[in-house]
Amino acid sequence: MVNEFLMYAYFGITKADKKDIILKKSAERAYLDLCRTIKLKTENEDVKTKYKAQICEMLVKEYGVLLNAAESSDDKQSAFDSEHNRICEEIIKAYSEISGLTYGQAQKWLNMMLKYVLLVEGDSVLKSYLHIPVDSYMMQTVGSDNSKMKHCLKLECVPKKDGTVGKYSESTSKPWSKWNYDEYIAFQNSVRTAVSESDYNSPIEWENEAWIEVAEIKK
Repeated sequence: MVNEFLMYAYFGITKADKKDIILKKSAERAYLDLCRTIKLKTENEDVKTKYKAQICEMLVKEYGVLLNAAESSDDKQSAFDSEHNRICEEIIKAYSEISGLTYGQAQKWLNMMLKYVLLVEGDSVLKSYLHIPVDSYMMQTVGSDNSKMKHCLKLECVPKKDGTVGKYSESTSKPWSKWNYDEYIAFQNSVRTAVSESDYNSPIEWENEAWIEVAEIKK
């Protein structure tokens, strides 16, 4: 009962909703996680709604492609990564007429949508291959030496404003919303390697606990 209430309160999803509705509402909710970072070239609300809906519809269709990549390929992670990259580029291209969307923003939309679907459904064949959604909390828990954070990975892989990488710094680290593909995938690979050497079964499983830990510290 509690889970059903939270699903409806947070996502607008009911127990009776079909998969396409779950995907669509997850994509719409994911948009809220990045919209404040988007600078649009228009103030027309109808145009904004049109482009948002276009991306959400695309993500619903592409979910099946990601599933197929994870289920049918010999190198499942590479196949998933390839399709993931293509989808992010499609998001950027689709939004190009009204905004100069970055790779960092596109990954947030796709990754949060996939995370929400996993949370709603409880499990997925995609779970092992999902990327962690990159935001400032993840940058901190991946690249910080904070002794208060037991999930901290202490990696020197956070992109910096000067083009180098290193530990997380609020003043020198490059905001996630401005990352390019090379910065993003190098960060994901570093996290993936570190998590594989831990007790966690997947990066997204680690991310869930790590994000909550940072959020608690930030209170």
